[in-house]
Amino acid sequence: MNQSTIALLRTPPYGSTIAREGLEAVLASAAMEQEIDLLFLGDGIFQLLDHQSPMEIGQKSLRRNLLALPVFGIEQIFVCHKSLRDRTIAPDQVQIPGVEVKAIRQPGALIAAYQCVLSF
Repeated sequence: MNQSTIALLRTPPYGSTIAREGLEAVLASAAMEQEIDLLFLGDGIFQLLDHQSPMEIGQKSLRRNLLALPVFGIEQIFVCHKSLRDRTIAPDQVQIPGVEVKAIRQPGALIAAYQCVLSF
């Protein structure tokens, strides 16, 4: 049976390891040929921005993980339109080469369509 899975990425990129662990779990699942979709919402939206100097705060950039998404067969991601708007982030600020970014207005309806929901 093919189980549909979505990963909710809700935490900011720095300050804890949850964001990195979430992206690594998604990449590991994709490497095992499991289909998994991603929804960035809340402060997880900040993971998609190209932070120039995370090393200055003693953190590794998540950008490499995001750039690896198409290599692992993830060619689209979802972002919450309201989360972008609330954080004054324009949709064109969250571009990842090789990945289509789809802003959605009803994340609850999207999540309800999946059998398995992972939350990071």
